[in-house]
Amino acid sequence: MITSLPRCSPESLLRIVILALLTTVSASVSTTLAATNKSPVLISDSSSTRAIALESVTLKAEPFPLTSSVNFSSDTRTRICIFAMNLELLAGEAANAFSADVQDASGKLYPLRVEYEGQVPGFPGISMLIVRLADDLGDTGDVLLRVNLHGLSSNRVRVAIGHLGGGPADDFGAIPTPAPATPPPADPPLVPDSFTGPVSDAEAVRFLEQATWGPTAADIAHVKAVGYLAYLNEQFNAPVTNPAKGSNYPDLTFPAEDGTACPTSSPGDPNYNQNVCNRDNFSMYPVQRTFFSNALYGQDQLRQRVAFALHQILVVSGASAVNRPSWLTVYLQALDRGTFGNYRTLLEEITLSPAMGEYLDMRLSTRTSPNENFGREVLQLFSIGTAVLNPDGTPQLDAQGMPLASYSQTQVNEFTRVFTGWNFVPGTIAPGTANWRDPMVPRGGTTHDVGSKTLLNGQVVPACGGTNAACAQSDLTAALDNIFNHPNVGPFISKQLIQHLVTSNPSPAYVERVAKVFNNDCSGLYPQGCSNVRGNLKLVVQAILLDPEARGDVKTDPNYGKLREPAQYINGFLRAFNVKSFDKTSTSDGVLGSRSTTDFTGTLDQPIFQPATVFSYYQPGYEVPGTKILGPAFGILSTSTTLRRANDINTLVYTGVQNNSSPTAGSPDRPRGTSIDTTNLEALAGNPGDVADSLNALLLHGTMSTQMRNSLITAMNAINDAIVTTRNRKRAQVAIYLAATSSQYDIQR
Repeated sequence: MITSLPRCSPESLLRIVILALLTTVSASVSTTLAATNKSPVLISDSSSTRAIALESVTLKAEPFPLTSSVNFSSDTRTRICIFAMNLELLAGEAANAFSADVQDASGKLYPLRVEYEGQVPGFPGISMLIVRLADDLGDTGDVLLRVNLHGLSSNRVRVAIGHLGGGPADDFGAIPTPAPATPPPADPPLVPDSFTGPVSDAEAVRFLEQATWGPTAADIAHVKAVGYLAYLNEQFNAPVTNPAKGSNYPDLTFPAEDGTACPTSSPGDPNYNQNVCNRDNFSMYPVQRTFFSNALYGQDQLRQRVAFALHQILVVSGASAVNRPSWLTVYLQALDRGTFGNYRTLLEEITLSPAMGEYLDMRLSTRTSPNENFGREVLQLFSIGTAVLNPDGTPQLDAQGMPLASYSQTQVNEFTRVFTGWNFVPGTIAPGTANWRDPMVPRGGTTHDVGSKTLLNGQVVPACGGTNAACAQSDLTAALDNIFNHPNVGPFISKQLIQHLVTSNPSPAYVERVAKVFNNDCSGLYPQGCSNVRGNLKLVVQAILLDPEARGDVKTDPNYGKLREPAQYINGFLRAFNVKSFDKTSTSDGVLGSRSTTDFTGTLDQPIFQPATVFSYYQPGYEVPGTKILGPAFGILSTSTTLRRANDINTLVYTGVQNNSSPTAGSPDRPRGTSIDTTNLEALAGNPGDVADSLNALLLHGTMSTQMRNSLITAMNAINDAIVTTRNRKRAQVAIYLAATSSQYDIQR
């Protein structure tokens, strides 16, 4: 194993490797694969898919590494150089725009890091990539290697690791991809699309999967006609149903906490039901119902989608102390209100919300009895994370390769002192009910710690000689400013928003582009309406959705995309099929279960607004088991929840969610039930291929595999009821069920 040879710098290496590339160019033939699309092309020799590649230390050809040991395990010095064409890079993009992987004979995939990208001198259209081998990649023999750029994967080429031979078979249809006899010209920098014109069906569907709770036929037609920018501007300015609160969540009555809120009967109200009263005042039913109603029918789809993402970052849960819907509503209204505002403003509003004060114990924290819950989580989860980050969101490492800590326990203690002395506004707003409506205020007396405090980056907040209230407010302002201006906040928050809206594994370059917009809203690819401010969430969201890594009609990188979390999975399915009430005479009221809207998402381990911990329903750093690939929503996917997904779709397709028997018929509080409308597909069911094509366009933006399409058609052709309407209904149902429970639909790509 090679361990002692010095590594060449990329610049000196480029001068040497030209000789190897010249050999390939001179040997290429006129049948070279043309690079006609935007996917990268890796260069192979002229007679096979074996890569033109060099080991970056010795500059010798494969196998890599140059050793006879059969027990080789690659280490941090083992890198190979491969060559690529057709790289459409934005101006300034570099190696962190790429990802790579290899597959061994057993089918195991090993993620690789691309450490360098540079043009080969004399060959302007050919670039060299230096790829670091995975540390756990041993003497595997041949592997298939690919690189990915902006969600598009290259062809896969064969590279020998440890010894030559063996390995997986070439991909179906793979052909040699030698460099052309005439070196190609340099690829011009990728110019971001203006996105002012119309788009295709597939592009519109992909965009709406990311920007809404799911495409509808009407929304697809609208986005196709007006384009992305116009649609985003409409969404940024979409009205809300509760303008006074900037939200679609209505103000709820705060129930008395003295035992009188829900008596056994209510004279004069024939519709009164004690169970319904308890449901509406002491469970999450009202806010969950509003959430689903907004998701299914709301016109401010982008606000609702982003607000739910922010809920999973700035977490308050209704599963524990904040267990009244009226208490949680004030927090949800703040999220709606701040979705397109400034993150600094939102951070303070959530910090002082009574729900957060109760959830993370800030309202109980005093000078003599400090509680560190909020002081810790505001750093770890709401702003900077646990590791010092590079601008692209990757962690900075120490000499041992371990992430550098972004804060210490001492700093947690200092921030804990900052957040002392706050509590609910004095008084009650209902018998026995504290003021859960208004922001917290400083307590009286000497409850705030007025001593000096050392915050992040060594900033010192001097001792305060003012009143308890003035000192508490000035310290809080200084601390939140200190946190907000930490360089971690941009990449930390931007990456999580990308994960919620677009893909679980964004490239570092994508994260960096969005983080730049967070740091200064005029620094992005789409600065329209910018004002040189930090934390502008509206333009951060726009940057996420219009980035080249997000846009396009199809993505081929196998690690691109995200598992649809239960809320997205159910809402997207219902929106696709014109969701209605159970009897199909009106709209659904957002109630998806017999007594509670958690019957679907709750059994899928995502009870809406009731995450189990402050770490939300799942953690953003969760890796898919057996891989090194981020897949946060896989954290709540298990054998049982996978089966329940299929069961829930079965219920919605074949029966719908029936009307509740309580309260009695005619009561305004009685849920209407939920069903889907399959009439459009039934009209096509005489030709099963048309049904499959319609589902392909609506659910999969044209990416349905041939195998899946054939399976749908076979299943539909097996249904031949004598009554045509019955046959067509059953055909539509089975096709919908199979498509919606497929792995292709599970993953938003």
